[in-house]
Amino acid sequence: MHRLRFSESTPSEEFSNPYLVLLAVASGLFMVVIDVTILNIALPSISRDMGASMAQVEWSIISYTLTLTGAVPVFGRISDILGRKRLFLSGVSIFALASLFCAYSGSMNSLILGRILQGIGGSMITSNTLAIITDTFPEGKRGLAMGLQAILVSGGAAIGPSLGGFLVTHYEWHSVFLINVPIGFLSVIFAAFVLPPLKSHRQREPLDWGGAAVVMAGSGILLLGLTLGPQVGWAKDTVIACIVCGILLYFLLFHMEKRHPHPLIDMNLFRIRGFVFGQAAGVCATISLSAMTFIFPWYWQGLRGLSAQDAGILILPLPLTLMILSPLSGRLSDRFGPRGVATVGLIILMAGEYAISGIHLEMPYLDVIWRIILFGAGLGFFLAPNNNAIMSSVSSHRRGVAAGLLGLFRYTGQSMGVALSGVLFHLFSGHSHLPDGSPLSHEQAELFMLGMQGVALSILPLGALGLIFSWMRVHNPRRSAEDIAAE
Repeated sequence: MHRLRFSESTPSEEFSNPYLVLLAVASGLFMVVIDVTILNIALPSISRDMGASMAQVEWSIISYTLTLTGAVPVFGRISDILGRKRLFLSGVSIFALASLFCAYSGSMNSLILGRILQGIGGSMITSNTLAIITDTFPEGKRGLAMGLQAILVSGGAAIGPSLGGFLVTHYEWHSVFLINVPIGFLSVIFAAFVLPPLKSHRQREPLDWGGAAVVMAGSGILLLGLTLGPQVGWAKDTVIACIVCGILLYFLLFHMEKRHPHPLIDMNLFRIRGFVFGQAAGVCATISLSAMTFIFPWYWQGLRGLSAQDAGILILPLPLTLMILSPLSGRLSDRFGPRGVATVGLIILMAGEYAISGIHLEMPYLDVIWRIILFGAGLGFFLAPNNNAIMSSVSSHRRGVAAGLLGLFRYTGQSMGVALSGVLFHLFSGHSHLPDGSPLSHEQAELFMLGMQGVALSILPLGALGLIFSWMRVHNPRRSAEDIAAE
């Protein structure tokens, strides 16, 4: 049987079937992804059952996101120190047990606590997944592996709302958490047998606890400001204070890490072209994706008057396109290099954004859907090659940190996309609130369309900026001598 070894600077474990390793880690990530999308549909039921306001219930989402974003770079570093298998199994176990705790929570406080525990488990999973895949697959097959992993991620995003609606309708809101328990149980057993030890081959280094505290605080506070801004107004003192404090803490982190003998985040990573420009291009794409996906449901429900279920079906072409094209783009990046494939993806993404800006109120459904598919095709050609380029640009002993930073930038970019979408909508439409489903006059509907078209056109420069970043990365995905020296 053909056996694959780790690439340079990796432990000597061998894999008889690396695709089983891929399936094991992707199944854990699938649980995290589906939990995000499946819970949204259950929020009204949770609010009604617990007698809580929607503002209180929304903290079950906010607390999870803040914890996940702040902790992911910390656990990325821990996986580099202690080994990836141990941390991955712990993460899946914590996430499953926290889901059980959430399912039987009797108050909003206990539910929020359970969501924080889920965020801790989720960060242990997400900070390890790409690092394990990159360690397992040799160059020349990593792009395909990243694309296959994207199938499960996109699949979770696609089926989450529909599955959530079915479970809440037939088994109440508790079931959206309980479904994670058997998935987590099976994932732990499978991963325990399939994953090799994946221990660190370097001398054990102490964890930078000060850096960990600052990055978690800075990320959490900044993200809190970006989350509260669209809800309470950007001019509120609380929002401004959160954003300013978050940025100042990041500056503090930069100076701390430069002086620490064993930093949580090795600043030498930011001297590697493939890493820096890949992360920058990824943030641009993530903001664009988040801004557009935030707008689509309001168009279908608020302007076209469709039910939540029908709107969910009409949004499905986006994740389905990602599922279909990600393996293809990953394979192409293995053959021709990630720079060209990812750059083509961003060109298609920009074409999709421009096409979406032409949507109008009476447009036939199919005419809208092909524009969404074009947008999704751009993402499908970009994400897997870009992730491959980022993770392949660093050595094995820093891949946990690299994956953690990728997650940090992705989650922050998602929040920035939602915030930017709300601000742009207000600027172009003159409305401070999106449609809530109540009947609109023709004039109001036209103003809302102006807002949505303005969002699509205004994020085009982000795509162009991402295009420049993507092209500035090195053409060869292999780590250059210059990159190795930078580490």
